[in-house]
Amino acid sequence: MNVTGFTAEQKQALLDLLIIGMYADHNLASAEDARVEQLLDTFQFASEYERDKFSDAAFTRASRQSGSPEAIRAYVGQVASHFPTREVRQRAYDILDGLLTSDGRVTSEESKLLSATKEIFQL
Repeated sequence: MNVTGFTAEQKQALLDLLIIGMYADHNLASAEDARVEQLLDTFQFASEYERDKFSDAAFTRASRQSGSPEAIRAYVGQVASHFPTREVRQRAYDILDGLLTSDGRVTSEESKLLSATKEIFQL
């Protein structure tokens, strides 16, 4: 997961996107959780408290948006605004794809999220 060059705001948006992905099929797989933890490891927080605060805030934001496919799609649109270039959007999409395939299967809900993200990100 290469987030070199991502701003703090883009890292936050990426984490939100990944958490939306984790909630897409209403099944939090341990492989997906491990991927999110790996991503957080790359963010270089000043303390464990800062890491937990950042992560908790992202889970709160994303879980509020996971109630319906329409809400998820709208939230992905908001997240997309933080990725101004095609290259950054592609990297974010690839990281999401890696997360959703990390448990060895992609559910129909996850597939729909990937399709919607690809469309919204204009990839």
